[in-house]
Amino acid sequence: MTTTTAAPAYRWRQPRLTRGWEPVQLIGRMKILAARDGIELPKTYQLLRDIYLWEHHRADLPAYVASLLGRIFDTPNPFGTRPVQHLPSKAVRIRGR
Repeated sequence: MTTTTAAPAYRWRQPRLTRGWEPVQLIGRMKILAARDGIELPKTYQLLRDIYLWEHHRADLPAYVASLLGRIFDTPNPFGTRPVQHLPSKAVRIRGR
């Protein structure tokens, strides 16, 4: 008898689902962290799209999103392929510059 694993999408969604968060709740937490760092994130609908595409294995996460998720889930960038050392300047705008 063979066993099957969960759908691949759930592997990436699991940290969020385990906490019972909707995507918008996750984005709210991302915005709180970004505001503390003085980083302005894209609009919510764009972040929703990024997270949806990533959770369904259709696109990679932008580095700044992976970095924020690593902080939210208290792990060193668990979703990227390599550690994020800094936020790319083209991905976000720093307030006051």
